[in-house]
Amino acid sequence: MKIKSPLMRAASVLCAAVMLLSLAACSGIPDSTKEEKTAVISIDEYEVPYEQMRYFVRNYMDTRAVGNENYWTEQRAADEKASVYADSYSSLKNQYAILSLCKQYGIERDDSAIVELTESTMDGIVAQYEDEKSYAADLKKNHMTHQVYTFFTQMSIMQEELYFAMMDAGDLETDEKILREKIYGDDFIRVKQILISNDEGENKEDNRRKAEEARKRAAAGEDFDKLVKEYGEDLFMFNNTDGYYICRGVWYKAFEDAAFALKNGQISDVIETSAGYSVLYRCEKDKAFLEKNFEDLCADYRDAQFGLALEAKAASMKVTEREELASYTLLTMD
Repeated sequence: MKIKSPLMRAASVLCAAVMLLSLAACSGIPDSTKEEKTAVISIDEYEVPYEQMRYFVRNYMDTRAVGNENYWTEQRAADEKASVYADSYSSLKNQYAILSLCKQYGIERDDSAIVELTESTMDGIVAQYEDEKSYAADLKKNHMTHQVYTFFTQMSIMQEELYFAMMDAGDLETDEKILREKIYGDDFIRVKQILISNDEGENKEDNRRKAEEARKRAAAGEDFDKLVKEYGEDLFMFNNTDGYYICRGVWYKAFEDAAFALKNGQISDVIETSAGYSVLYRCEKDKAFLEKNFEDLCADYRDAQFGLALEAKAASMKVTEREELASYTLLTMD
């Protein structure tokens, strides 16, 4: 049975209206400058403009400087340039992996339905602002241009179309028998989590000590659900004794590696991710839960397959710096 993408179902309805909307809605929004459009790196065959590189660089800089407005000195910018660039390249590769995989499945960026849906989506975004001046100010605040926002919106739309194309091709599992084997077998495990987040202004070492304390008490045999209520900051875990049913490809890799290394009844070491510090407890799977939530778990497994395919494609892509990039430092990329 062929699965029809919601993009294609919606496209025919939008077609008549989009042409008029897209011509009018963004008429007052400035176009990107020549500098912003200039390619500064290549990812495989794709030329990446300065405005996209700047968006990720500036946002990664903002993340590092949270709570310290004096964080970025010339020396620190020089010291951390390679790290910020590496993070930015990784994020850009994730975007262009969508484009590359779409090409493999015959999905083109200039397809009329994709173009029309992108335009109508952007029209709706702009319409949420008081006026185009307010929209442009918000873009600038977030180190973005309208063209960058449009590109990311288009990649999101193409990613959804790609998902359905991969299902049609049989590259995402739909066979119920196979999915049951995956869900009831070793591909899915059940874990509970104590998460201590590193919120702004908090001392990370204090948070780690709390996590270590919670882990020691759990390892000593104290009730894990009670410890979740005492220490945990994962809202999903509050009053939830089911925990998480997970497969590889959805969570942080460090989280998944630690979870799948456990046997039933075991407690993990403290795991550090960008979400904070986690302590995991692996539990026996509940067959009644698996049956009740079978369709959702099937979707989770397909989502994981899809994510791993994008991750593999991104990992295979090569970044080449162009000579235009050499004229910038972290502090001049504004």
